[in-house]
Amino acid sequence: MKVAIYSPYLDTFGGGERYILTIAEVLSKTATVDLLFDKHLFSIGAEDLKVKSEKRFDLDLSKVNLVKAPIGKGSNALNRVFFLKKYDVLFYVTDGSIFYPTAKKNILHIQSPIIGQPEKSTWGKLKLKGWDLIIYNSNFTRNNSENNWPIKSEVIYPPVDVDKIKPLRKQKYILSVGRFFGFLKNKKQELLIDTFKDLYKDKVFKEWSLHLVGSASKGDEIYLEKLKKRATGFQIKFYPNLEYDKLINLYGESSMYWHATGYGETDPTKMEHFGISTVEAMAGGCVPVVIGKGGQMEIIKSGDCGFLWRSLDELKEFTLKLINNQRLQDKMAKNAIIRAQNFSRSKFEERILKLS
Repeated sequence: MKVAIYSPYLDTFGGGERYILTIAEVLSKTATVDLLFDKHLFSIGAEDLKVKSEKRFDLDLSKVNLVKAPIGKGSNALNRVFFLKKYDVLFYVTDGSIFYPTAKKNILHIQSPIIGQPEKSTWGKLKLKGWDLIIYNSNFTRNNSENNWPIKSEVIYPPVDVDKIKPLRKQKYILSVGRFFGFLKNKKQELLIDTFKDLYKDKVFKEWSLHLVGSASKGDEIYLEKLKKRATGFQIKFYPNLEYDKLINLYGESSMYWHATGYGETDPTKMEHFGISTVEAMAGGCVPVVIGKGGQMEIIKSGDCGFLWRSLDELKEFTLKLINNQRLQDKMAKNAIIRAQNFSRSKFEERILKLS
């Protein structure tokens, strides 16, 4: 079997890229897999992107071929038609733009809610007919996209390396993971800082600390400094661009996990589309206390393996409930570890192999 995989965003190292490159690794064990590079990505350096992706996502892409292809922006449509015909399966990560595919089986991956409606134009309908299946990363993403993409679809949750994350000696840490990006996809860290400061007034909370982990590029420096200033005088630590093995330790050591992405938002694109970091925290026995929006609602059974909150008062209430009841905290931590196994990499592999 010959498989082609294409994402125009391989240089962003995001969740969609982790998802699609894991597919590449899985299928390369039994099939010939070509990772396609458009003109832009090839100019950056295909081999360099591959090496960085392997390191960032802990993948083995040694059996994956790197191929410069007539695909993406500025490519010749006719050349693409003939080029893709040689493949049995094509996987493509889309942000809403599509082309007419010519592999024997053509699969789209949609990572976040997409508003575009290709079926509204004659050309859009024609292109859409070439695709056999859409795989979504969550029911939340599918429910907020499928009216615009009326073709067969499945939900396959992202692969989470839950087996690599283990509970360690627990500390009085509250952990939150999310990029320090205060604009388009605000992870609401300022909200968490303010909530922590409010709770700090409670005597029982004095021994606890808040740990904020996230990637931060040059453009994020202003927002990160703003957050640090907001946290001055409190037990709040920042970990920009923390190495993954050290993050794994924090998952194991932390007792509670906070997440607030989507608070105060009505636009589904500004909510968590799944919640990989939440699952990772749960695998480490870290009890999630996260907002009841987006894909988080598919991960957590509130009151069993964590809490879903709707208001800041509930965030505070559930946090103090866990702090004041060690027995409940221990029970939920064990349930969280068990629940995290539902999103394991092995389950992801099983579903992907059934598609091909």
